[in-house]
Amino acid sequence: MFLLFVALLLLLRLFYIQVIQGERLARLAAAQRTQTIDLSALRGEIVDRNGKELAVSVEAVSVYATPKDARDFDPLRTAEALSPILNEPVQALVAKLKGTRFRWLKRQAPISARPRIAALQLPGVGMVSEMRRVYPKGQLAATLIGFVGVDNQGLAGIEHAFDDVLRGPRQKLRVEVDAYGREILREGAQGQTEAYLSDGTQVVLTIDENLQHICDRALAQAITESGALRGAVIMMEPQTGNLLAFSTLPTYDPNQFGRYDWNRIKNWAVTDVYEPGSTMKIFTIAAAIAAQRINENEEFDCPRAIKVDGRIVSDHDAPASGRVLTPFEIMEVSSNVGTTAIAFRLRAQEHRDYLASMGFGSRTGSGISGESAALLPPLPWRRITQATISYGHGLSVTPLQILSAASAIGNGGLRMTPRLIDRIVDSKGRVLREFPLKPGKQLMSVATANTVMAMLERVVQIGTGREAQVPGYRIAGKTGTAQRIREDGRGYSDDVIASFVGFFPVEDPRFVMLTLLDSPRKVHWASSTAAPLFGRIAADTLHHLSIQPTVPVRPRPSKKASSGA
Repeated sequence: MFLLFVALLLLLRLFYIQVIQGERLARLAAAQRTQTIDLSALRGEIVDRNGKELAVSVEAVSVYATPKDARDFDPLRTAEALSPILNEPVQALVAKLKGTRFRWLKRQAPISARPRIAALQLPGVGMVSEMRRVYPKGQLAATLIGFVGVDNQGLAGIEHAFDDVLRGPRQKLRVEVDAYGREILREGAQGQTEAYLSDGTQVVLTIDENLQHICDRALAQAITESGALRGAVIMMEPQTGNLLAFSTLPTYDPNQFGRYDWNRIKNWAVTDVYEPGSTMKIFTIAAAIAAQRINENEEFDCPRAIKVDGRIVSDHDAPASGRVLTPFEIMEVSSNVGTTAIAFRLRAQEHRDYLASMGFGSRTGSGISGESAALLPPLPWRRITQATISYGHGLSVTPLQILSAASAIGNGGLRMTPRLIDRIVDSKGRVLREFPLKPGKQLMSVATANTVMAMLERVVQIGTGREAQVPGYRIAGKTGTAQRIREDGRGYSDDVIASFVGFFPVEDPRFVMLTLLDSPRKVHWASSTAAPLFGRIAADTLHHLSIQPTVPVRPRPSKKASSGA
């Protein structure tokens, strides 16, 4: 009777466990032997306009541990076995192996590590295939392209600014393990180490790798020759806004971004601001012509120095007796006094409105991560404020702003928004998404743009931009040399920022380009630093693209213009 009673109790208990609690206990058991792992999303490739790879995702292996699911788990023995394969110190691995919960031991190790680890059959150690971001061209356009973190999230550059375009949906992997913590079943997979991959998309940039190489090479040489701290070159199509090259040096290797500080990583050509100096004269004179406040042939009395609100405005290298200059000549010799006289033909309100319409004081709309709006001072302006702004002091800009504003002159007065991404295509080349040109903004008439272009061509022919000449080709542009603001913002340092913005070839301006050297120590003036850099890149670009010369080669004229600006 007693045995019958015990048997009945056992049957009732069995019924309770298997029937009443069966479903709940099955879920608990499954949870104990199952690990859910978050994997990196498959990220689209970044390629240049011709399909050359700039950022790709390659297969890697990530190694994890689940000590609580393993019998005979020995952290030290496990660490010693994995250390030479993962290239991690033993003690660092031991620290990761302590405890019982799931933890990563190494993310995105080389795929060659997988068979070596599998052969060890270590309790509590598992592997999963992920994608690792690789930049096959190393430092090429690194500050523009940026990099991603270990979870494939964009952290800088295009990778960050266009993360939603590049990043696919996150993946989860469910893995079942045995009593020793070894993987026995992977949901949806044929085998233990099968990668979860799919065909990736390509994000096609407007950048041209060959032109980027040309700019990088010439800029590196110019920095060495001038002793500059850093430099930038940006090249764009004025008709489309397509950015063709975007070089900043010194730069970094995005494959090893952790070795660099932020000053090397950031794209300072959009984040940092500076006073542009004489390149701003382009826009002051264009504003006065557009507003019909000056005639291109009228003459302005330009003494060597004038007083405005008690402060001196002067011209470097001007004759003591002064000179009489037309607007063409004011641009040619880069006269501060003459530009001030032209600016004073404009009311402060219309002067500022015109500069604002050209994009100063606003972001360009490029979408580049971290872009600054810089500063166009609000009204009211004192007369000295208007004077100094007219020739590029008392306001701040980014290199990209200057390039964007100037581009209108090479496109009949129509300014296009700088553009970086052209389209997204699948693995078969089918277009998944297009990024059309944004509508342009008409800043000036075609006639005004043509007049300013003629002025800028004269600057290169006989003015401060002679060193930008390319024999056989028509080049136009303007120099700018401005004192560098101190790091603490209190006044100016002894250093300068030398720049040149221009177009080539003039008869069909396919390219607008800005060259800039920050703090050249050997030679200060842009006419001797940024202008020859512009000419060197223009020559290499024209020859690379087999654009034929259009004018006879003539000897350079003797020095006539001011050596400043």
